[in-house]
Amino acid sequence: MRKLIMLNMLDAFISGAYMLIIPLLLIANNINLATIGVIFSVFPIVFLISRLIFASTAEKIGFKKFFNINALGNFASAIAYTISKSPFIYAIAKGLQGLKESSLWAVNRNVAYALTNNKEPQLVTSTLLLIRSFSFALGALISGYLLIIAGFRLVFAMLIGLSILIFIPANTLELNFKKEKLTLKAIFENLDLRKVNFNVWQTSLVMAFYMAASTIASSFILPIYLNSMGFDYLNVGLILALYNATGAILIPLTLYGKIHVKYVIFAQSLLYIPAAITLPLSKSWLALFIVLIMGLGESLSYITWETLIAQTVKGQINVAIIIAYLHVPSNLIMIPSLILAGLIAEKFGYTPTFWIASFLFLLYSITSWLILRKLNSNSHLD
Repeated sequence: MRKLIMLNMLDAFISGAYMLIIPLLLIANNINLATIGVIFSVFPIVFLISRLIFASTAEKIGFKKFFNINALGNFASAIAYTISKSPFIYAIAKGLQGLKESSLWAVNRNVAYALTNNKEPQLVTSTLLLIRSFSFALGALISGYLLIIAGFRLVFAMLIGLSILIFIPANTLELNFKKEKLTLKAIFENLDLRKVNFNVWQTSLVMAFYMAASTIASSFILPIYLNSMGFDYLNVGLILALYNATGAILIPLTLYGKIHVKYVIFAQSLLYIPAAITLPLSKSWLALFIVLIMGLGESLSYITWETLIAQTVKGQINVAIIIAYLHVPSNLIMIPSLILAGLIAEKFGYTPTFWIASFLFLLYSITSWLILRKLNSNSHLD
């Protein structure tokens, strides 16, 4: 489990750095918000297609290969961002970033479940998300500092070096999974939609509400908005770091405290929605406090997200492909969400984007509660 944690820490650090530096890099190169939205939309397209392919083959050829693809994707995307001078190359880099994420998440939960003998799966994955959140925050903070003292190239040099380190845990993980012969017939059988039950699609649509909200508010709009308010790169990095790290503190308190999911859903709504509404109306350093509140709400929603997944895959045979299908609507909704976020911010300002996100988050909270009541009708959710 330690090697899996190490791999996730390195990957999340790079992802946290990307969250900060890529939007700021594009703005620094005079690329407008609408074009940035289009560039970012390449990510979910690549992620969705490759995720389905990876998930359908993972349990046939073993999981180690996908951790190596993740390492290679981290390395290649950092190189591409470093040499890029045009929106087209940035889009390629974003696609490589999608590849590195899909290869990880095609197998990450499966491996975590297996390494802990499937004991309390939502606890295992939420704890993993806690660790990723802190590493993500550290990536944003350190990158913001390096941008101030040395610029973008040094940051990318650091990320290239870290991506190489990912190959170490990727190749030393001890995974005792039985490999099978891989054929095209087997791949298409795994991808057969007729084998996916109705509960999977219901849950996947609920998850899409969260992804749309988070994408519109946080994917690239939040760091650019904070920078437009006068915060320098270091301060934006600090705020994004606190956004992830402060909220992540609540995850173990909720997990180990055995708090009912309904209270988590209520708390995430109470924190996130008012914060998203008031953030674009705030001034200067008041925004810092509001962003932290918003981060607390979003961090709590990870527990709801993982609970939805864990309860839906319970008793399923091919967990990897079911988890992949659960993410299909979420990945699809990211594409128009990214494009619309850029267009709306470009034409009407930042306020509508945060307000739309708050409404979508409300829908996510309500529908999550309803679907979990259905999936756990005999549990203690009520």
